[in-house]
Amino acid sequence: MGGIVGGSTGMGVRIGKEEMMAAAMRVWDLSIIKEALGDDAASVLPEAIRLVELRSRVPRYQRDVLRELARRERTSVDAVLTRELEDVACAYGDDLVAAVPELAAALAWPDCARSDELQTRG
Repeated sequence: MGGIVGGSTGMGVRIGKEEMMAAAMRVWDLSIIKEALGDDAASVLPEAIRLVELRSRVPRYQRDVLRELARRERTSVDAVLTRELEDVACAYGDDLVAAVPELAAALAWPDCARSDELQTRG
């Protein structure tokens, strides 16, 4: 599930900032990363992936499903919902990138190579 790739330098192996950020996002929820970054979060995290509050009305069973998945995974409802919405964004990315300008950057962060690819398709 995604290893860390280092590059050789004259002083040993170097792991790039983007590689470390990608690894952190595989391990921790964005809310934990934001909390750890504290005041630096605004300068480190691109605006497209910064956390915002979302209020929604859903059927009771959907709420209960989110709660149960969070309990099973020992995480938060926010983390479960974010993961599921990330899957939706990835599945529809090619179609939505023109309508949602920040989508390409959000899907590509921290590796900006995919962002350029989606923008040229959109």
